[in-house]
Amino acid sequence: MFPSKVPRVFVLASVVLLFLVTYTTLHLYHRVPPSYPVENLQVVPIKDAVTTEEQTDPDHTAVAVEATGEVLVPVLATPSPTATPSAQGTEPVQKPGTAQEPPPQPQVQPPALPIDPGTGVDLEHQPEDGHRLALPDPSDCPEDLKFLVRSSIDLELTERVRYTRRYIQPVFSSTIDRDDVANFTEPLVKDAVDVDLYDCGDAVIPPSTPIKLQVPKPHPEATFTHLSFGVATNYRRLNESISTFAHWISGTGAKLVAVVTDAKEKSTSEIGQLQHDFEVAGINATLVKPINETFTTSQNHFTVLVNMLQHSDPDTQWYGLLDDDTFFPSLQPLSDSLATLDHKVDAYVGALSEDFAAVRNFGFMAFGGAGAFLSAPLAKKLGDQALKCIDEATSREGDIIIRDCVYTNSRAKLTILPGLYQQDMRDDVSGFFEAGLRPLNLHHWKSWYRAPVEKMARAAKFCGDCFLQRWRFGTDTVFSNGFSIATYRDGLESVDLQSMEGTWNKAGRDYDFSLGPLRKPYPTDQKTSYQLREAEFAENGDLKQLYVRLGNSLAGELDEVVELVWQKH
Repeated sequence: MFPSKVPRVFVLASVVLLFLVTYTTLHLYHRVPPSYPVENLQVVPIKDAVTTEEQTDPDHTAVAVEATGEVLVPVLATPSPTATPSAQGTEPVQKPGTAQEPPPQPQVQPPALPIDPGTGVDLEHQPEDGHRLALPDPSDCPEDLKFLVRSSIDLELTERVRYTRRYIQPVFSSTIDRDDVANFTEPLVKDAVDVDLYDCGDAVIPPSTPIKLQVPKPHPEATFTHLSFGVATNYRRLNESISTFAHWISGTGAKLVAVVTDAKEKSTSEIGQLQHDFEVAGINATLVKPINETFTTSQNHFTVLVNMLQHSDPDTQWYGLLDDDTFFPSLQPLSDSLATLDHKVDAYVGALSEDFAAVRNFGFMAFGGAGAFLSAPLAKKLGDQALKCIDEATSREGDIIIRDCVYTNSRAKLTILPGLYQQDMRDDVSGFFEAGLRPLNLHHWKSWYRAPVEKMARAAKFCGDCFLQRWRFGTDTVFSNGFSIATYRDGLESVDLQSMEGTWNKAGRDYDFSLGPLRKPYPTDQKTSYQLREAEFAENGDLKQLYVRLGNSLAGELDEVVELVWQKH
């Protein structure tokens, strides 16, 4: 009888062993039986085949490993809500009982290290995978550092920065010579301290005496219902441009008519949502389809005038045809400049390209980035002939179509309005912005060059024409409000502040007629610049600006930040 029982015992044992091995294998390779929830679960690595001690994961979440005979069944643990795969430190667990390499042992972290003096990285706060922390937390910092810490996330600053804060007390004046470069003997950038953006609770910023700067008075609150603007672009670019449009047109009463060039590809709800977003931003906008689906964007750049006339009223004096990246720091100076012209007669107003090569190529006309402004009588004449002008056009470029239609249907000639700029410049345009100009508009800021024009121009909301106003500090520094703080190695005596520095690509003699003569650009070892990267208004009305100089990471330099706080009261 005994022999007959042996096979049964072995069969039963085999079944049990097979079940345990299969069950364990499923767990080890994340193939969990359906009776277990599988979302957001992790398998705890097996540290020791005979150890039943409690282990702790990198996020200090206790997990247990149970011993059932000689086969370990890992207990699944729900990870901490803040844990990420890169921070877990888990490796695929090898299948037990095979000839493969043993399961990897959890790495023992070395003792916490101090700040790395080369990179500015706080080694004590590094996660276990060696990557920098995801985000600094502004709530852990003093109130006056929260703007810096919050901004550092988007600016991707080093974890420690060299930081300077200066307060500015504006002295508003209606008689100030805005173009004069006043001189201050004290340096602007001084008393810098290192700030750990991940641990700034105890940071101490040295106090400093506020600097009194004379600036023009803020622009008065006004409405501009006499101005109508038109653009033609696609849905995506319109949507991306809402915030920059809002800076100069929101709440002003001026009208914006936009031809959505790819409207046929968008649903009614999408167009409705875009219209709603403009309304939420306070923009009096009308979105329309092209009057002819075969028209190019350049042709729509002209024919938007037809839609503008349809949505105008008797108060409209000027119709401005713009590129979608034409930007006005403020509408007040533009309105004041147009007011010097007679809007009751045919008037064609704009600016040439600063590059004479472009003028030679395209001719004498209002270049679109600076805007083509038509008085009401001329706009109505061109609107009536718009389709005919398209049919008879010798070019498909919108600016040329406008010019030829003006010359064909009126006796108006181009009136150049000082302060309008096409900005046909590529790459580094710091020379333009550091020349003390008072531009009525900016252009090409998100294509030919990159500049945060909306943040830069917040200075215009605070003190009007003080945007890009200049001051000298110490013996070597020029502050261009809203753009940069530039320090010259050889001092200011070597700098001709009356001429523009030709910093952009292909700057040369072709720019002399409009901007020159230009002075040569300084090499990087002779000029150091902190450029405006962020600006915001505080609840009390103060304007906070961050000027940033990125450090050379290869040389172990920290990023440097100068925060200027313009005090409202």
